[in-house]
Amino acid sequence: MNRITNSMINNTMIYNLQRHQTGMDTIQDQLATGRTVRVPRDNPIASTNQMLYRTRLSEIDQYIANIGEAQSRLNEVDTSLQSVVNIMHRIRVLAVQGAHGTYTNFELKEAAATEINQLLEEIINIVNARGSTGRAIFGGYKTGTEDQPNPFVPIYMTLTAGRQGDAMIGVEYRGDIGGQTREVGIGNFMDVNLPGNIAFWATDQILTSNFDASDYAATTNQVIKIDGKEILISAGDNIDLIIDKVNNAGLSVIASKGGLNNLILSSTTPHQIWLEDKGSGTVLQDLGLINKSFPHPPNNIDTTVTIGGMSLFEMIIQVRDDLVRGDQELVGGRDLGLIDMGMDNLLKHLAHIGAKQNRMEQAAKKSEYEKGNLTEILAKNEGIDYAETIMNYKWLESVHQYALSVGARTIRQTLMDFLR
Repeated sequence: MNRITNSMINNTMIYNLQRHQTGMDTIQDQLATGRTVRVPRDNPIASTNQMLYRTRLSEIDQYIANIGEAQSRLNEVDTSLQSVVNIMHRIRVLAVQGAHGTYTNFELKEAAATEINQLLEEIINIVNARGSTGRAIFGGYKTGTEDQPNPFVPIYMTLTAGRQGDAMIGVEYRGDIGGQTREVGIGNFMDVNLPGNIAFWATDQILTSNFDASDYAATTNQVIKIDGKEILISAGDNIDLIIDKVNNAGLSVIASKGGLNNLILSSTTPHQIWLEDKGSGTVLQDLGLINKSFPHPPNNIDTTVTIGGMSLFEMIIQVRDDLVRGDQELVGGRDLGLIDMGMDNLLKHLAHIGAKQNRMEQAAKKSEYEKGNLTEILAKNEGIDYAETIMNYKWLESVHQYALSVGARTIRQTLMDFLR
């Protein structure tokens, strides 16, 4: 039989009272914070899950913000393209009227040229517009410089025909082909811009070098870039091997060899072909496509290259000049066909942007659903059931009160009590 002393009874009572107080303190903290875990040692597994859930929630919040920004950028591109399409409709009306002989005297032709010049100026304002972040909408990745802030630079000349005065005779693209991307999901990146060398091109482009490459062979391993895609050229590669590598690179460009054993590059979709010798390479320069004095894009095509195809701006300028000359056959045939090609290209890009907008809407819905689902899981993992927790607190409080009552009766009087 064990001997039970007053000290043992007192220690046991104090231990139980402290245990009750510790439990009540824990429950009070849970009720105050709404969480079951205060520090990792309370529940290591739940703490680990909470960190994972909160990290994922932070990622989803960032994706939702990225999606919102992507939608804004795409809306800016869509609005600008729609504006250009509306202007193109008006230019087509003027061309149809000119082809039908509506403009029968010089004054009316002059008025048509004046209107087209104004429409051209408006298109330039649209394509040089900047988005909410200050970046040019159609300038690629380029943000602009102090010397050249706009991606499209019009070239003017005084034209006496039609009394046009200082009129636009060309437009150079000074932007780049870089993409502005946003991550809208795990490993899911979305381009939110449309480079100007793609958006405002009317026809396929053909670059014909006039260099006889019969005896050409690359001297060292080099890299060329076509439309931003790197292609490795090995030492000793001749023009035939280079053509094969270009055609197998998955580009919207086809390479071929001309009758003079010269290199010909043709786009398969309307855009301005972008050429570059990477690093110290000189393959495209040696083949007569890139200007050795100005090897870096844009506008680095060699002066000896025969360029086929035209941009939307060049096409509009051609329509204007044909209207001023009164060439009804060209306006009604070739020019109307080019206008339709340019509009088809714009509408194709509008459809592509629209598809991206729809995709972003679905991505936003998915992210919001995932956020709600994950928030619910996190709440179940770390949250408390208030009714059950209050019940537990009341039960523990009652036990504590009973313990105090029983303890008051259990503790024996001491000698000091008798001395009083």
